[in-house]
Amino acid sequence: MSQLDESPASADENDPIVGSAGDDDVDGAFAQGIAALAVDEPDAGPAGDRDDDAPAEPIPTGWVDPVADAAAARAGAAAQIEADLAASRRPVRDTRGRKRTEWRQTERARRYAARRSVRFPIFTRSIVLWMIIFAVAGLTFGASGAYWWAQFNTEVTKLREDTRDFQEQALNAQQAIDSERNAALTQIREANKPLAGFLSEALIVQLAKNFETKVYFVETLDDRGERMVGTAFAVASDKNETMMVTSLNTVRGSAIEPAPGISLKKGDDVFPATLWATDPAHDLALLRVERGDIPVMEWAGDDTQQRLLGARVFAVGGLGGNGASLVPGLVFDVSGAGIRHTAPIDMDRQGGPIINVEGKVVAVSSMVYEPGFFPTTATKFAPFVGSVCDPEGGVLSCGGGKKKKDQRTITPPANVTSTTTTPP
Repeated sequence: MSQLDESPASADENDPIVGSAGDDDVDGAFAQGIAALAVDEPDAGPAGDRDDDAPAEPIPTGWVDPVADAAAARAGAAAQIEADLAASRRPVRDTRGRKRTEWRQTERARRYAARRSVRFPIFTRSIVLWMIIFAVAGLTFGASGAYWWAQFNTEVTKLREDTRDFQEQALNAQQAIDSERNAALTQIREANKPLAGFLSEALIVQLAKNFETKVYFVETLDDRGERMVGTAFAVASDKNETMMVTSLNTVRGSAIEPAPGISLKKGDDVFPATLWATDPAHDLALLRVERGDIPVMEWAGDDTQQRLLGARVFAVGGLGGNGASLVPGLVFDVSGAGIRHTAPIDMDRQGGPIINVEGKVVAVSSMVYEPGFFPTTATKFAPFVGSVCDPEGGVLSCGGGKKKKDQRTITPPANVTSTTTTPP
């Protein structure tokens, strides 16, 4: 290959002859280097391979005048050009250095072409690779999502089937729970019934103040002129007057002439009462008070009175620091004549109500009631509170309506009439 066949694009950029042939302003040192390269190439092989026809320029050995150097350089460049022109007219021998130079130029061009040719394909293959990766990932996530969506739908369908009649099941379960709860409460109440009085005894005793306005302390004189006391409680009341029950033993002195007065007391409040009716068989007496709207105590039903055996009861007195007092006792016998209990009955509590744990009146306290015709000391008998309305000997007509009374008596309230009267 000759130098004339090489294009300027593939020429060796490091070739000093091509790069400095037309430079008129080069200094002397650079001109000397060019002359040296022109005489002996660095890559030339042995002496026999060198071009003997090329002109040889002397190598300077010291510093020269710059003007002379410039002139010499121009002369050397012109000579080199002429030598190149002459060499181009004759065949060029392939030397080892020239072959190496050509190989370098060829390899450089090949590498450049290779770099230019692989840029876009590598980028294209990267896009395809990422597309494949994304496609595989999408398929994986899609398959996974489809699987879990199918599982979710299966669970939802199963849940819907299980809860289709949930409301009905919940209602049935609630009814079953309520039924079992009521049964359990009934069993507990039945089991605790013997203990109910003991469990609430302290609480009821502390609630004595709740009976302050319902029971009153009675004070009078007996048939011998000695002081007699007891308790009375209201059984009927209206706006004008109130009917109260007490023990006949307390007010017995008022049944004779001349009759002593009967006073009802509640703290500093004192007001008179009149004996209205008596029932000696049950030791009961009815007092009339010209004062209305006194609270009436609630009575227990007949069925409750008949089931008092073993129950806790409390005797209420109208005297006490709270306006009333309660003492507990146990009913250990129940008969048609009344109850027999262990609650202590002192003189100030005779004639007062005996209540159960619910606060309802079940009997009337008495110190002298003896249906067995023998005296008692530690225990006492008490007539049922229903004896107040006994048609044969009670002190009240509890069926409503009125009976004609002695003109010397005062008619009781409309719903309460006297069945046994004792003139004053």
